[in-house]
Amino acid sequence: MSLNQILLIGNCGSDPEMRYTPNGSMVVNFSLAVNSYRNSPEGDQIQETEWFRVSCWNKTAESVNQFLQKGQRCFVEGRFRSSNYTANDGTQRQSNEVTAFRVIFLDRSTGNVSDEVMTNENNSSQTTQPTEVKENIVETNQNDETDDVEELPW
Repeated sequence: MSLNQILLIGNCGSDPEMRYTPNGSMVVNFSLAVNSYRNSPEGDQIQETEWFRVSCWNKTAESVNQFLQKGQRCFVEGRFRSSNYTANDGTQRQSNEVTAFRVIFLDRSTGNVSDEVMTNENNSSQTTQPTEVKENIVETNQNDETDDVEELPW
């Protein structure tokens, strides 16, 4: 049994580029920058950026093409593939490519458009509404001396 799945959160590095395959399927490509931070031996914080080329198909491609722009944060779930190639200047390079089957837009949209969740698995979209996080849902009463909790034998 094998599994090839990658989860990424990053910033869109380029506006999505849409095209159609000869059989009429829509595909959208964009780059995704994923940042990580580490401390140098001198104590300075160093930012490292990994770049991924992301491909989306069909309904996911439609949504990404319509709503995602350069600089926006998004979550990408998909299959990972790396490949080596020779650049125009003769140097060996590596490309990190993701075929996305789900893209979630993390930045708030500016219009009446809500956050979109796209899934290629069923070729349908779902609209998710932001939920309000409530803290201290369960209040404890420390002044109450009687508990209705059954005592455990250990």
